[in-house]
Amino acid sequence: MKNYLLCLLVASVSVTAQNRKDCSKCSSETISENSIENLDIYALKLLKNEIYARKGYVFSNPEYAAYFKNKSWYKPLNNNDAIEFSDIEQKNISLLAQKISEISQYVANEQNSKYKTLSEEKTKELFTVKKKKELGINFSIWKVYDYQDKTGNYYLVLTEEKFKEPKDGNYFNNSIKAFNFKVENDTWTKTFETNDFKQPEEESIWFWTKYIYVEDFDNDGIIEPIVIYGTNGYNGYDDGRIKILLYYKGKKIGLRIQNGILDDQRNFNVDADFYNLPKNLQDKIVSQMNLMVENNHSILPYGWQKKMAKKMTFIEE
Repeated sequence: MKNYLLCLLVASVSVTAQNRKDCSKCSSETISENSIENLDIYALKLLKNEIYARKGYVFSNPEYAAYFKNKSWYKPLNNNDAIEFSDIEQKNISLLAQKISEISQYVANEQNSKYKTLSEEKTKELFTVKKKKELGINFSIWKVYDYQDKTGNYYLVLTEEKFKEPKDGNYFNNSIKAFNFKVENDTWTKTFETNDFKQPEEESIWFWTKYIYVEDFDNDGIIEPIVIYGTNGYNGYDDGRIKILLYYKGKKIGLRIQNGILDDQRNFNVDADFYNLPKNLQDKIVSQMNLMVENNHSILPYGWQKKMAKKMTFIEE
């Protein structure tokens, strides 16, 4: 598999070489968007990591380590933390990471949405300026899930504070907030709220609707929403973080994941109450974590499944 990925990585760059052959001048020249417009995600990742390689970065990823080892100009250093990037290099890394994120988000966009979400028209009809002010909603509404269980009717409202909109329509967000409202006889009661914001080293934060579920997992007639959001940084998803939140029987249970290119950068925390959940609920969250890894949205510590099986609450390499 590793040899296959390496071949795929090399082949993809060869095919797209007419657009941008390499990043030999990425330390002194800003990359033009036109030069990378037709590159696939593998070529973009290779260009981004070439900027790191030309600074002597030591890769833990075996495919990249093997690829750059064969380059005559690659001189690995002993300490990645000592590497400093110029303003031009940081801009180029940021642009490539943005393009990688855009492609990944497009591929992953809502392929599992099988529950009812409100149309844009219905959302505007329900959430007027007056209603949003009344409910304390200050950000733009990204998605509203409309669901019912034996306890009543609910709206799960996902909102994002946008600060930048690229030409392709993908936003960058400073902050996110999720609200859950129970609606009864025109009375809206907030049952839970969660919020977070991007850190200085992160580029954006957003809800990952591909992985969000609003279902009754333990068949007790009560829906337990699983809300998932994440961030990205200069290395896109590779050095972002992920938050998985489950609201079960009035209690918020969370998993906090920190991705990282290097082994010692990867870890995650698990609330102890997670291991008291019904097994099918635990399995669903673990399956979503596996899916994130498969989709290149997360890099989890080696052996994390076995460590979770031992009910560990802090997991690292």
